[in-house]
Amino acid sequence: MKRPLMGAGIALVAGMAAALFGVPGLWVAITVVVCIVCLMKWTECSLIYVLGLSVFLFVGFCRGMTSGLDEYGSIQMEERIQGEVWRVQEKPESTYIYVKVDKKISVLVVVACQGNEKERRKEYYKGQVIQAAGRAEVFERPGNPGQFDAETYYVSQGIMYRLRADEISVVYEGSWIWRRLRFLEKLKGAIFDFYSLAMSEDGAGVVQAAVLGDRSGFQEDLRRYYQENGWMHLVTTSGLHLSFIAMGLYRRLRKSTVAILPSTVMALLLMMAYGYMTDFGDSMLRAMGMMVFLLVGRLSGRKMDVPTALVLTADVLLLLRPERLFLAGFQLSFGAVAGMKVGKYVIKYWRNGEKVQKNGNAGIFKEHYLKKISDILWVQMGIFLVTLPILLWHMYEVPLMGFFYNFFMIPLVSLIVPTAFAAGLIGISHMPILTGAAWKVMWGIDQLLKWIHKLPSSALICGRPQWRQILLFSIFMFMALWLLRRKPVGRKKTVKSMLFAVILAVGCFILMFVRERTDQILCMDVGQGDGICILGKDGQAVLVDGGSSDVKKLYQYRIEPMLKYYGVRKIDAWFVTHGDSDHVSGIEEALDSSRISVKQVILPEISEDETLDEIRRSAGEKSIPVRTIRPGDQLKAGNFRMTCLYPKAEWSLKDKNNNSLVLFLSRRMGEKDFRMLLMGDLESEGEALLLEKNGALDCDVLKVGHHGSSGATSMNFLEAVMPEWAFISCGADNRYGHPHVETLERLERAGCQYLTTARQGALILRFSSGDYQVLAWKKIRKY
Repeated sequence: MKRPLMGAGIALVAGMAAALFGVPGLWVAITVVVCIVCLMKWTECSLIYVLGLSVFLFVGFCRGMTSGLDEYGSIQMEERIQGEVWRVQEKPESTYIYVKVDKKISVLVVVACQGNEKERRKEYYKGQVIQAAGRAEVFERPGNPGQFDAETYYVSQGIMYRLRADEISVVYEGSWIWRRLRFLEKLKGAIFDFYSLAMSEDGAGVVQAAVLGDRSGFQEDLRRYYQENGWMHLVTTSGLHLSFIAMGLYRRLRKSTVAILPSTVMALLLMMAYGYMTDFGDSMLRAMGMMVFLLVGRLSGRKMDVPTALVLTADVLLLLRPERLFLAGFQLSFGAVAGMKVGKYVIKYWRNGEKVQKNGNAGIFKEHYLKKISDILWVQMGIFLVTLPILLWHMYEVPLMGFFYNFFMIPLVSLIVPTAFAAGLIGISHMPILTGAAWKVMWGIDQLLKWIHKLPSSALICGRPQWRQILLFSIFMFMALWLLRRKPVGRKKTVKSMLFAVILAVGCFILMFVRERTDQILCMDVGQGDGICILGKDGQAVLVDGGSSDVKKLYQYRIEPMLKYYGVRKIDAWFVTHGDSDHVSGIEEALDSSRISVKQVILPEISEDETLDEIRRSAGEKSIPVRTIRPGDQLKAGNFRMTCLYPKAEWSLKDKNNNSLVLFLSRRMGEKDFRMLLMGDLESEGEALLLEKNGALDCDVLKVGHHGSSGATSMNFLEAVMPEWAFISCGADNRYGHPHVETLERLERAGCQYLTTARQGALILRFSSGDYQVLAWKKIRKY
């Protein structure tokens, strides 16, 4: 069998993946038996090799069962630690120090520097042994669909908790080798400062990220621009640059008649030094591992085999830490290289049997330039197809322009990185003539990046696919590649081409546009605040409030990712109940920078409110219609109907909370309607007026007013509305003490079950034909 090591490596990865994703051992055993039968029947594999694959799969499964994610819940957090520093990151307001406490546990020590000049002047280096004391914290679990999973991200790197340090001291400066390597960290800092001086803020941020792996200067707007164009992996030391630089050095040495052994050693030393400077990220480790396998293969006289090197590198990294498999960067790094091989595979079999014809200059142009363009196209197509499921799973959108931009961006960035690195080394040399040249080079790169940043960007929001869609897409991919192996003649080649295109198109359509939609209502986890999202099965999206007093950039980090997760491309209506910041901070941010269009903003009939007036003005500047809603007015969105119950301008009360908009949400469900009351911040005085104007309001679910404050949700009100469920939106350990004990006791006396976003995360109502389910995101979330 060709590439036996690659088969064994794939079996090892498959076993670890099965364990990490919770596949029962019985199903793994059944799959192994089926695969053994298929391999023995349809391939030339020997029984010994097939059984060997089973052993590798079993070993991988056992290794996956012992991952750090399983140990995370049992880790004892210490408020005073001592350990060795293995990474340091400078942030605008703090310093992140990654400390290895023992062989299994690392801790993220956060040292606040803002307003503390003494701490700002301190420098920490790899290899130092430090003592730190402070407040230990667990990493935040995502409370909403689409929210960044800090827990999985850090635990996948072996970091078990965070320590906000009040005291920190260096116990030991490190061994001799660590102190000698320190010059690389100082070199990185000097080059970083040179880029900051020689370039504009945006240009320096990009080059610092691409060359040095330091994203502290990479502005958020620019980060989003690069993500929408699919360039993030190019400007975050993806390892692609290292491959070019190290292999370039190796080839240069070999052409200079240097022997293969010293050429290999020098290339490996260059990789190690560069990897040390850029903190040995997963993408860099992937490139280094592949380079080691390829160079050692050449040293031993074997043919270079990129797929085997790729799989073996993945095996080594995952055996060291299986949780890496969850990381988007790890998946994209390996997926991009695999995609390049898929593209070359297509080129190989597509041209199989083609006759080379040369007819003068026209023939040269056709055979050389057009084929070069065609090769680049297929390689780009391979990268796109292999990374498409990864992009949709983690980012829920596909860059539309990036596919075309990468024709020039990949070679351009591969040229910029070594050029900028060389200019940085020269720029800090303090040699007048050379330094002046380096400044001019960086000015030229800065101007080039400014031109690139003027290119239009666009991303297609598709939402997160389900596992069965990814499986179907993979099957269609294999069908298309299998089709290429057949050797058609005459007209059959045209039929083959059309069939190949149709198979790929159907696979992409299933992955990108087929979604299992259902009517849902989400009470979002926005911290100490309020936010409701109503999603219709036909793509409708309506928001009610969306603000927080303790979560910064709420829309960017929680609301927008949640909308993208469900494939929402437009917000049909956004209701605002009143003008408190913990209800409107998200909409204020969205009106300023949202990539998802807002079709209309709906405000209550309140005579005077500066915040609502500001929202009205901001919406007007974006040409977004603003509507005032009054009692009796309705809005229909798919199967949902929202009716305004309160307030009228003439009902205005002194307390601002008692002028909150109240909506009655209904949906036809079998023989009766589902009913839900959205209370905003309405308190007992407003509740009494609401009942006086509307009578008894029977409901199934109550979104409790004012975050569960004791001044709201009175017993008289509960007896009038008789809810089965109560949803309370509040922040964990908030300074107001919400929800108050008195409120919870009243809910219990009324026989009403309650859930809070502080404990359960987003609270979800999911509808079927004649019933609904109540779900808590932190309970149903899976890796």
